Amino acid sequence: MLKVVFGFAVMATIASTLYAMKAEALAWHVWHQFTHHDHHGLDLSDYEVAIEGKPLANYKNASGLAFNHETGTLFTVLNDKGLIVEFSLDGEPIREIQLHGTDDLEGISHLEKDYYVVADERESKLWLLQIKPETRDISIKDARLLGFGMNERGNKNFEGVTYDSVHHRLIVVKERDPKYVMSVTGLYEPDESKQSQIQVQHMRQFDSALKWALRDLSSVTYHEKSGHFFLLSDESKLLKQFNEEGQTLGSLALWKGFHGLHNSVPQAEGVSIDDEGNIYIVSEPNLFYVFKPKSHASHS
Repeated sequence: MLKVVFGFAVMATIASTLYAMKAEALAWHVWHQFTHHDHHGLDLSDYEVAIEGKPLANYKNASGLAFNHETGTLFTVLNDKGLIVEFSLDGEPIREIQLHGTDDLEGISHLEKDYYVVADERESKLWLLQIKPETRDISIKDARLLGFGMNERGNKNFEGVTYDSVHHRLIVVKERDPKYVMSVTGLYEPDESKQSQIQVQHMRQFDSALKWALRDLSSVTYHEKSGHFFLLSDESKLLKQFNEEGQTLGSLALWKGFHGLHNSVPQAEGVSIDDEGNIYIVSEPNLFYVFKPKSHASHS
């Protein structure tokens, strides 16, 4: 009997140690490095950190990240202040936009022109906002369209949002319990005379990979040139690339010693990709990272 109890104790200790080491995430990452890469996507194994852990001024709780293809700048949200911050591609603040009426922002995405969508995690809602170049102050009451609530109030709901400009849909990720990816169509229509019905679809093709490969979902971004989705996991410390069918096409490890990192990324909460394929990540409370293909990367 004592041997059985001791055996269970040893097994539990090993399992606990492997979990703490994120062994399954490491195994998946190594596996992806030796499997076939989709030539239409980004070769994440070739990426190296170019800016590592740069503080975003004195901001705290940066969560979510969006690249504006028209201005060539980045936008993040501060999830305890209702604040949207625009900054340059090297992490320098440009302007602040105070958003009144919500204080649990967890994601932001640029659609086109002056239109953005922000995700409110506590209320499980998406808000469509118009943020003009001169905007410095806006109320949630000014949202052209109100999003929707489909989960219970809490802190494990909408964690990231991105815009698929090819299929004209939003891609939203729920953090955990359960974690999943869904698409939302019909929310964005700048012409008010053409209001369309909102349709929500659970993208089940990702369920199998998410069940085993990522412990949680912190953010998502869509790469138009490849048509691929990039899912970020804070707990697994991985950025994984998927095609439309839910097939994994490589990963970027956010641990010390990988991709030139001197230290692990502590709490990755937002990701976006620019027109050149450079990857931007924000980590709470206010750290900024840039990853580039090795041929273009220069350490900062």
